[in-house]
Amino acid sequence: MKKKWLSVASAALLTTSLLAGCGSKSGNDTSSPNPSDGAKPSASASSAKEPVTIKFLGWEKSSVYQPAIDAFQQANPDIKVEYVPLVENDSNETIKKIDLMYASEDAFDVFTLNSPPAFAQRAASGMLEPMDDYLSKEGVKYEDEYKAEQQKLDGKRYSLPGKFGPWLILLNKAQLDAANLEVPKSWTWDEFRDYAKKLTKGEGPNKTYGAHFHEWKDYFLLKLYSASQDQGIMKDDGLTLNADNPLMKQSLELRYEMEKTDKSATPYQDVITQKIPYRNQFFQQKAAMLPTGPWMVAEAGGTDKIPATFVSAFAPWPTNAAGDEIYSFGGADPLVISSHSKHKEESYRFLRYLSTEGMALTHQFSAWKKADITKEVDQIVAATKTPDMIDKASLINVLNVTKLPTPPITVSYAGDLEKAYIAEADQYMLGKTDIDTTIANIKTNLQKIIDANK
Repeated sequence: MKKKWLSVASAALLTTSLLAGCGSKSGNDTSSPNPSDGAKPSASASSAKEPVTIKFLGWEKSSVYQPAIDAFQQANPDIKVEYVPLVENDSNETIKKIDLMYASEDAFDVFTLNSPPAFAQRAASGMLEPMDDYLSKEGVKYEDEYKAEQQKLDGKRYSLPGKFGPWLILLNKAQLDAANLEVPKSWTWDEFRDYAKKLTKGEGPNKTYGAHFHEWKDYFLLKLYSASQDQGIMKDDGLTLNADNPLMKQSLELRYEMEKTDKSATPYQDVITQKIPYRNQFFQQKAAMLPTGPWMVAEAGGTDKIPATFVSAFAPWPTNAAGDEIYSFGGADPLVISSHSKHKEESYRFLRYLSTEGMALTHQFSAWKKADITKEVDQIVAATKTPDMIDKASLINVLNVTKLPTPPITVSYAGDLEKAYIAEADQYMLGKTDIDTTIANIKTNLQKIIDANK
């Protein structure tokens, strides 16, 4: 089936969703060393010419990647890495700028992406360098090295895994203790809902909600994210709308009932009209539980803007039924090489290092199978402002028990589907349509988008 893919220019105008809130070879080497041996170049290669400089674009502060860059450069004196944060802490705006730079043929080599739609659009447009030949030349089998599969396009691999982790539940341990509730090692959505009721207290501006859900599409897919496959708006095949999946309806109903019936979650109308930051809602203790992504682990130790004033614990993503295997939404941000790069071999070498032992130096979780989870947790927690405010044991449990499904095939118009889905969910959450009408509208209006892109 032929799909209509977005051009780079049009992709630059499309804002992709967060998850989050996120390689090729070139040069003169005839083989790419294994990162585990430091990826050291030969003496003749390093002395024969000036170091090659590769430009790395992203949205994280320079301090995040610099330790990994320094370690890589020390082992690879023939390569210099220049990291440029385009728009700090804003992945969508950064990606827009990368698109415009690529269209203008500005020189850069490697960058990171923040979502499956962002990857699909750029892989299909020819913006990314395929990595299969580089991996083959190095003698590396992806599945032997990494525990998080990456999306492919037409059977080709265009990325290596960057920062990795499952979505989880962030908990205010002090509020759990006050309610005599244990930190769950496994639980169901029914139990999550019961916890939220017990953790809700007070009225008006002083009210503490048991849970907080943000405005992203992820918070309308809660139960779908517990499934082992077909977690999204589209089925994993990238061809079929997932609206007949009963978990889509149940996900919407769960949020609605917690907000409207139980009154245990922040009202959606307040979230969108007051533009409530989810970080503030949790860290200001206005909500005791926050479903969120792995980037919040380090923030639980406090930031300059929001100090940590209580211990944060972590629970796995709830299951749909007792005894189910624990699955969650998540994965690894794609690390990619620009197809315009003039230093693809060196870029590949850097991304292989960053995606393996280098990721631990950034104080982010890696998808490298050889990584020591406990050591990674220790490093990440130790680097926070107040390490004692993070419950490490509960975090290690989450990382050990959670499974992630194989990534779906993501179409380039996934951003349009997300916008349309949120628009229908918005009508339901605001009481303008009932659940059956909402699902019917999702089927009708989103199918029109799919048909237009066949």
